[in-house]
Amino acid sequence: MDIGESATPEQIVERAKDPNSELHKLFTWDDSKAADNWRKYEARQITHCLVIKETIKEDVPPARFFYISTEGYKPTNVIFRKADEREMLLKRAWAELRAFKAKYSMLQELAEILDLIE
Repeated sequence: MDIGESATPEQIVERAKDPNSELHKLFTWDDSKAADNWRKYEARQITHCLVIKETIKEDVPPARFFYISTEGYKPTNVIFRKADEREMLLKRAWAELRAFKAKYSMLQELAEILDLIE
């Protein structure tokens, strides 16, 4: 809060450069490690948006990618073949819904929708 009522990413990084700052230990200061971490982050962002659409069969819905355990990202049409992986995806979806509810619970305008989330 001592940055101000709002903070840009640039301001946060600038504050974190101070080794005495609590923020400092949350960053990777080794540039080669940071670059590698950034590329992995970019790969995750790509897979979150990636959709497979079969052009041969028009009636087949597009498959999205989700991270399943340590095996990495898989398309939904592969996940749905195994009951345990489908269950893992369902558990993750519920966890994300609960996190959304916790994050936005102060918005009275969403109360009716948020009440539907367990």
